[in-house]
Amino acid sequence: MAPSTRSLQIFARVVEDGSFAAAARGLLVDPAAVSRTIKALEDELGALLFTRSTRVSKLTTEGERFYRDCRQILQKLDEATGRFHHEEGVLHGQLRVGLAPMITRRMVVRALPSFQGQHPQLEILLLGIYDPAEIANGSIDVLLRPRTMRQRGGSYRDLQGLVVRKLIQSNLVLCASPDYLARAGVPRAPSDLINHDCIALVTLEHDVHNEWQFVKSGTRQKIKIVPKLLVQGGALREAGVAGCGIIRLLSCHVQDEFRAGSLVQILADWTCTGGTPIVALYRKVKPTLPRVSAFVQHLLEAFAPYNVASARPS
Repeated sequence: MAPSTRSLQIFARVVEDGSFAAAARGLLVDPAAVSRTIKALEDELGALLFTRSTRVSKLTTEGERFYRDCRQILQKLDEATGRFHHEEGVLHGQLRVGLAPMITRRMVVRALPSFQGQHPQLEILLLGIYDPAEIANGSIDVLLRPRTMRQRGGSYRDLQGLVVRKLIQSNLVLCASPDYLARAGVPRAPSDLINHDCIALVTLEHDVHNEWQFVKSGTRQKIKIVPKLLVQGGALREAGVAGCGIIRLLSCHVQDEFRAGSLVQILADWTCTGGTPIVALYRKVKPTLPRVSAFVQHLLEAFAPYNVASARPS
């Protein structure tokens, strides 16, 4: 007998929530019912899907393969039923949103209440994603990330079959905490950065961004920093706030810190070049899944204040 849709949904929820107990809480069912469902599913498949522990349920190799197939099956079913609901003007189902490390979570979360108000029957799952290929295998519906460039120029090739939609074009800024600047002094020119603690970003593609370029009145300078600290994701901003050194990142990620005074912009009279847009990536299917289209359009409107024209610190 083929597994039921419900058992596939429970299995996927255990994978995505990380444990049987968390899945049970999310599904509002007895944890014992989740355990029985997974055991019955393993018996039907003749394979062990999880290696159990008291806190975490880790997928076996067979479980990983089955999850990829399971997610695609549920996605197709969701798309088929979703078209009927969309015709009624109501979005249903689950929207799985992947957040790459350099996406500021608070920007996304602040955009959610108004979206949820418009679509109260839609469930939203936010997931940290470190491998862009997860969107291609159906693990997520839409991925939010900066469209990074190679350190020495040239863009990375996009995965096949994906739509890339620009959400934000924000400028790069250099900043540091007041404590750090009081301790180390304020740089007056890009060349002064050689004598400062500068923190390098490590991208999803494992590039180390240690070459910073500046322009002012036609004069260009390229500074190669020698970082003592290299970080990925939101830890870059937190390292700056903590006083670890000077950071370079998109201004849309630090507007709260500028207003609060926990970070101060430096070399504001120089333009820091090399900023790339924040984009939404989703699968190229026709028609586009209605909940994905609605979400991306909502973010375009919600993120408008972060664009370059209004991105300078106040």
